[in-house]
Amino acid sequence: LYQTLSEHAGMNNLVITKIEKQTPKEVSKAEALEASSKKKKKKKKKKKKKKSTKKKSASNVAYYTIPVDFEITGNFLGYIKFKRALSLSQKMLNFDKETIKVVKGNTTGAIKVNGILTIVGLADEF
Repeated sequence: LYQTLSEHAGMNNLVITKIEKQTPKEVSKAEALEASSKKKKKKKKKKKKKKSTKKKSASNVAYYTIPVDFEITGNFLGYIKFKRALSLSQKMLNFDKETIKVVKGNTTGAIKVNGILTIVGLADEF
């Protein structure tokens, strides 16, 4: 992942100033099926999930989500091209949260982007 992000950032004149991998989160097969059925039904109701204290068995895990905290500096056009290049790659990446701030006093249109992206990994990869 680090290599992929660095390559795409370099091609678009961006600098990755921070990248920190967080702890992976398990998604059970039941949760994955529930999430896909909710998308099909397009319900607008939000249900609060109860946190389960049971440890999930390895055979019950559908996939893992790995949050990555990042910070990138560069210009806006380069950042848009960076995101486009990532979307065309084979890796399953989701931008969960991002904040784009314009650097004041800079005449080149520099921006600073902070956010969290999530990588999806299959259960047999861990």
